[in-house]
Amino acid sequence: KRLNYTCMFIGGGVGVLLLVLVVILLLLPGTTTTTTPMTTTALPFNCMTMDNPDMWSPAKKTYCCAHGGKGCPKPTTPAPTPPPPTPPKPKPPTQPPLPYDCGAGVANWEAGWSDAKKAWCCAHGGQGCTTPKPTQPYDCNAGFSNWQAGWSPGKKAWCCQHAARGCAPVAKQCTLWGDPHVISFDQMNTDKSQAYSFYGDGDFWLVKSSTVSIQGRFEGTKYTEGLAATNQIVVGGAFLHGHKIEVGTLDSGILTVDGHKLTAGFHGSYSGHGFTVRYDDSGKVPDVIPEGNEKRVVHMDLPLDVKVTVFQWKNYLDVQIEMGKQPGQDG
Repeated sequence: KRLNYTCMFIGGGVGVLLLVLVVILLLLPGTTTTTTPMTTTALPFNCMTMDNPDMWSPAKKTYCCAHGGKGCPKPTTPAPTPPPPTPPKPKPPTQPPLPYDCGAGVANWEAGWSDAKKAWCCAHGGQGCTTPKPTQPYDCNAGFSNWQAGWSPGKKAWCCQHAARGCAPVAKQCTLWGDPHVISFDQMNTDKSQAYSFYGDGDFWLVKSSTVSIQGRFEGTKYTEGLAATNQIVVGGAFLHGHKIEVGTLDSGILTVDGHKLTAGFHGSYSGHGFTVRYDDSGKVPDVIPEGNEKRVVHMDLPLDVKVTVFQWKNYLDVQIEMGKQPGQDG
């Protein structure tokens, strides 16, 4: 049998090559193993301290914030946004000037104002109106000097209400009694202690005006030890249309109208032009009934609401006059 030397040579060569490689590896120097000691790196900051992070340096705060979440800057609350400025109040609209001054020249508006001004002022202020005024029922200037006797009651009432003219005067009273004591029209009350006394002899006006005239005569008597007392009165004037009424003491017997006796005895009356005279014993005496006398009273109801009351005694008179103030009155 024949051997295959080719395979043997190839196999032997491979084995020799492997052996050479092993020898080379064994002859190489072995790898030196060195042991490095373990070292610890120190941290730059200790973030676990118990102090207040707000006291840390900026570097520590930065480091600890990055590596431990401590010392980080606190979030700041943004300042509140200020409110918007208040817008200025709008100015009130300027009123346009008036076309006319209705107070200027008003005293002479009829002649001095233009028609345009009259129309405008009439529409905007009630001045300068050319509309005629309504006709008044009475002219309160006409006949005013003699209104008490000349005006009708209707005219007196209307003019008193609308023009303060023709109003009935407020009645006041004048009283004379005794030797005599006098409560005048001007006295504000009827207190006899405030009355004044009059001791003059002669004829004197009790009332003197353009409408009413009343005169008194004063004479001394033995009962008043010569001091004056009221002895006689006379009533006349325009308001009686020429009539005259006279009253004296009982002793004198004077009680006349236009010189004619009122009555032949006690009790009686007389009616004239707008007046009446009564003679009786009624009425409250202003003082006392003198001893030895009987009450005798003359009542005169006269025009213009004038009332005269005379208490007749034997040697003197007590007198009361009630009336409103007359034009130009003195007394």
